[in-house]
Amino acid sequence: MAKREGTPKIPAAVREDYWGQGVDLKRFFLCVQGRLWTVLAAALAGALLAAALYAIVRQVTMGPPKYRAEVLFFIGYDIREEDEVLKEFINEYNAYTWGDMMKSDRVVLPVMEAVPEADRQEIEDSLSTEIASDPEFLTAYFTTEDEELSNRIAVAYIGAMAAFGETMQGRGLTGIEAWKTVPAARVVPENRAANAAALGAILGLVAGALLLAGWYILDDSVLLESDLSHRYGLRVFGYRTRKPEARWEAALNENLTYRARKEAFREVLLEEVTGEGIDYDTLREAPILLLIQQGTPCLRRLSPILSTLALQDVTVKGAVITEADNRFLRLYYGRPLRHRLLQEGEELQLPAAFILDRDMK
Repeated sequence: MAKREGTPKIPAAVREDYWGQGVDLKRFFLCVQGRLWTVLAAALAGALLAAALYAIVRQVTMGPPKYRAEVLFFIGYDIREEDEVLKEFINEYNAYTWGDMMKSDRVVLPVMEAVPEADRQEIEDSLSTEIASDPEFLTAYFTTEDEELSNRIAVAYIGAMAAFGETMQGRGLTGIEAWKTVPAARVVPENRAANAAALGAILGLVAGALLLAGWYILDDSVLLESDLSHRYGLRVFGYRTRKPEARWEAALNENLTYRARKEAFREVLLEEVTGEGIDYDTLREAPILLLIQQGTPCLRRLSPILSTLALQDVTVKGAVITEADNRFLRLYYGRPLRHRLLQEGEELQLPAAFILDRDMK
């Protein structure tokens, strides 16, 4: 019983060369330029989704409305020019220190007496302080869920702080006065929907770019002669474009004419060697030149056909890429430097990518 031959493999050198190829940036940008809208759509979708999620979370976590009253206190310090100790004392008193003192018994107990409807914890929780730059000016904020209560706590603190300042006279302070009061107003939580949308747009842009890159990596369509020569070691004789163009027709005809002078061959459409009922005996009679339409997938269609032809001892001398997009080729290879008629005896100048090596058998 004859031993069945295994599926012919691509030569190791060709396989290593294919996997060692870097990314053809020109091919990449030409392929994805028509799909850049998907990246922009992903960025827009990310922005809308992030903004919507932020709005929902903000609404859920916002809680009941709050009202904040504001009082600007002036703190008079008893300082002499030569008293370095008191100067250091002032520098150590910041907004955090005053916030603690305003929650001490000496200040908060009079406030509780003036506002009996609020307990101590509620009063202390309502208080926050701030000193911008000048230590003599202290801004206190009183925030509660009741507008009137915020105002009453603010008024009570004005009296309590003035009384505290009087007790500190001769001990570093001359007094504490309220220089400005702002009635309670509703606190509007900061809306960062724009920030959320910007972040969502960036993430969507990155996700869209990654998806587009993934599509390009997985897309193994035949677009250029390098797709066949690098992957299968097939020589590509040229292109037949959708709209006849002298540049590509001349290169293809020159290569076909040269090959025909060396040996007979037949052109075979890829569709003719697909499916059942293929006459392999006829195909073995002479080497064939496969006509492969631009955009044909390699793994799903071309690879099985080439493997079958090799198992059937059908000689494939090369390929021609048909239905090629004129604009795609023009953008990839560039325009010819000049168009002119050849003079008598002048050699035809062909694009380097399509001139077959005359020494190749």
